[in-house]
Amino acid sequence: MGERQYPSVVRDREWVDGAGVRWWMRGGEVQGKRVARLGRDLGVRVLHVYLDDVREVPSAERGGLLERVGVFERGKADDFVEFRVAEFRNAAGQKLLVVEETC
Repeated sequence: MGERQYPSVVRDREWVDGAGVRWWMRGGEVQGKRVARLGRDLGVRVLHVYLDDVREVPSAERGGLLERVGVFERGKADDFVEFRVAEFRNAAGQKLLVVEETC
């Protein structure tokens, strides 16, 4: 048996949401201040990908998720947790911050 492959929006560099809107990755992965700035902007949607679970993060839950990303970036996270974060845009110019978590 091979290792199970989970979805990766960042690896695929594009995502189609439940409404059929196509999103494309802008550049490479983002870190630090850019993640924090996008995460605070209520005009930016935030998507959390964990294993098979892909869900939009309500604004009330963003702070906790982004804090965990910051802890990881500072090298203080659990050894088994890893995050990849990227900025996406759609044809209308709207922004989406994708946070992928793996363990």
